[in-house]
Amino acid sequence: MRVAGRRVLRGWMRGLGAMLVVGLLAGLQAPVAASEVRRPVIGLVLSGGGALGATHIGVLKVLEELKVPVDIITGTSMGSIVGGLYALGLDAQELESLVASIDWAKTFEDSPPRGSLPVRRKQEDYGFLLDLKLGIKDGGLQLPAGLIQGQRLTLMLRELTVRAHDIGDFDNLPIRYRAVAADLETGKQVILGGGNLATAMRASMSVPAFLPPVEVDGRLLVDGGVANNLPVDVARAMGAEVLIVVDIPTVLKKRDQLTSSLDIAGQMLAVLIQQNSLAQIASLGPQDILIQPDLGDRGSVDFDAILEMIAPGEAAARAQTARLQALSLAPAAYADDRRSRGVKRVESPVIAFVDIDNRTKLDDRRIRASIRQKVGEPLNVKQIEEDFSQLYGSGLYEQVDYALVDREGKTGLVVTATGKAWAQDYIRLGLALESDVDGESSYEVGFGLTLTALNSYGAEARGELAFGDAQYLLGEFYQPLQPGTGFYVLPAAAYVRNDARARGNDGTTSEFRTTRAEAALYLGYEFGTELDTRVGLRVGAGEVDLHTGTGAGVETGDFRIGAAEARLLYDTLDSVRFPTGGSLLRLQAGASRTELGADDNYVRLDATAVRALTWGSNTLVLGSSGGTAASGDLPVYDRFRVGGLFSLSGYARDELSTGNLLLGRMLLMRRLSRRSPLFFDLPVYAGGSFEAARLDDASGEDEFDKNAFGGSLFLGADTPLGAGYLALGKGDAGRTAGYLYFGKLF
Repeated sequence: MRVAGRRVLRGWMRGLGAMLVVGLLAGLQAPVAASEVRRPVIGLVLSGGGALGATHIGVLKVLEELKVPVDIITGTSMGSIVGGLYALGLDAQELESLVASIDWAKTFEDSPPRGSLPVRRKQEDYGFLLDLKLGIKDGGLQLPAGLIQGQRLTLMLRELTVRAHDIGDFDNLPIRYRAVAADLETGKQVILGGGNLATAMRASMSVPAFLPPVEVDGRLLVDGGVANNLPVDVARAMGAEVLIVVDIPTVLKKRDQLTSSLDIAGQMLAVLIQQNSLAQIASLGPQDILIQPDLGDRGSVDFDAILEMIAPGEAAARAQTARLQALSLAPAAYADDRRSRGVKRVESPVIAFVDIDNRTKLDDRRIRASIRQKVGEPLNVKQIEEDFSQLYGSGLYEQVDYALVDREGKTGLVVTATGKAWAQDYIRLGLALESDVDGESSYEVGFGLTLTALNSYGAEARGELAFGDAQYLLGEFYQPLQPGTGFYVLPAAAYVRNDARARGNDGTTSEFRTTRAEAALYLGYEFGTELDTRVGLRVGAGEVDLHTGTGAGVETGDFRIGAAEARLLYDTLDSVRFPTGGSLLRLQAGASRTELGADDNYVRLDATAVRALTWGSNTLVLGSSGGTAASGDLPVYDRFRVGGLFSLSGYARDELSTGNLLLGRMLLMRRLSRRSPLFFDLPVYAGGSFEAARLDDASGEDEFDKNAFGGSLFLGADTPLGAGYLALGKGDAGRTAGYLYFGKLF
């Protein structure tokens, strides 16, 4: 018994001694172990989703609030943009402010603002041809690779990433970063871990058929959602040990919603994206955190409501607060972590050189002359964007882009001008239609062909053919005399056949059919994008035939044309269909002289002025036009005509003809439709107009020295067929007309 007790005591003492030794060793080693504790490498994975991708900003706001560090970011499409800018050093608040400040409607418009277009491009708007261009290549019609070319989007990304111009390896960003795109030829994912940051983000969101592919290292890249919309595996391959995965769920349409080919094509793409996302989600481990915001019925194209996407991301992240807090750092440690990464400072580098990478047959000087950036001065991003918009608006380039490059310690600008791969020559179709309830109607149908970049100075040939109430065939050749904007020569020829009205000396109104063929040669000068002047000579011959009426006192038969002409055009309107701002001033003078081969001596003057003012959804358009015979009498084919919707509403189109005209009008309209930021914007307007005219030597019976009035109420829409109107017009003397009208305001 005593022996057993001693054994128990010795065992107890040995156990106590062992515990003391372990405790002592643990106590001695505790400080060392604490200093060697390493937090896990945290990766953030952001999925694509178009406008829905703004929900990632809400998640980032919560991560910052909870002091959760991020070591790695991978993203696809919109996730690549949010992730790339966060990796560059923008915080969540800056990202939210940025998203709010961007005019998404302009960003996704392919065409630059009309105000930045060359004057020559603006002049094309005053005919009846549509804006839709069908390219011609290799003898056939050709469409572009995307519904928009992404010119503005690319320049926006360049501006946002200027501070990363000297970073070629995305591991050197404050947060290691990868963008995911897809190879258009193979369909396989392409992981972009270096190069130009803006180019990587732009490639990752090149939605097929909407934006053209981006060429990187010889591969054509499209939106990464096609191959890997949720790049979990990419983050793991970079060394991420714990993943925070933000997945924007793909919502598939029900059977009754699949009613068109576009619906079906969209559903196929959505299924593909959903399947590759589900495979990535299935690979997540218990340590990973999946965040799936509830975005309701919001859609990927709802950029006009993009700020509404942020709150759902924030709410979904807060629902994971407990798990996220396990990854958080103490405030001081979090601040140290952010500081240790550094943030690229926002500064404009001084440009030491400007190189032109000209991928067209145009003269390099034509491109350089349009770029105001000076060597030895800081980069002026806004000015670059304006200059590039003007170049792109010329219609000669598929894209005008730039990159900042470092050579021997100096930063320079490399401008890349790419010619249209899908076609430099194009066809434009045209339609003008007016019909009223009294059975009066008029129409014109036609098309135009434009051949561009015919030589290094940018010469163009243009032809138009139209038939209907008026028939004409015209052609012109535009030849600049210098690389940049300035002098040009323009020979032109035309054949025109139309009807004109005139009042005979017996007091009756007659209608005449006039036919003429003419040629002209002009010398012009373009002042930037707003002003064009030209002078020239016009010669030709024609015939006037009596169509209806007596024609008493009006000369018919053959006639000859010989005139010296001058024109000034000042144009800053943002649209000729439904303008919301800008001005138009057009002055023309022609002196018909027998010395130049004409039958008659007379001087014809005419002018048009328009001003558009907008507040909120309301627009006021004020306009006036008129003309006179400063000397002599105008022949029937050269008289001023007035009548029709917005040109004395209530009257038939060109019902009145006069030798002297003064017309004033006022339109007030309100936009009814919500503006869409994407290419399918279809503005709808309601409004009214009032017009007043003074006519001397008018065509109608007993209408000399006439004052005429008209007004209308209308619904209008900027349709793919042009500006269309349903209107009710009211004129003086009880005139009333209902209109279905496709055409221009002026």
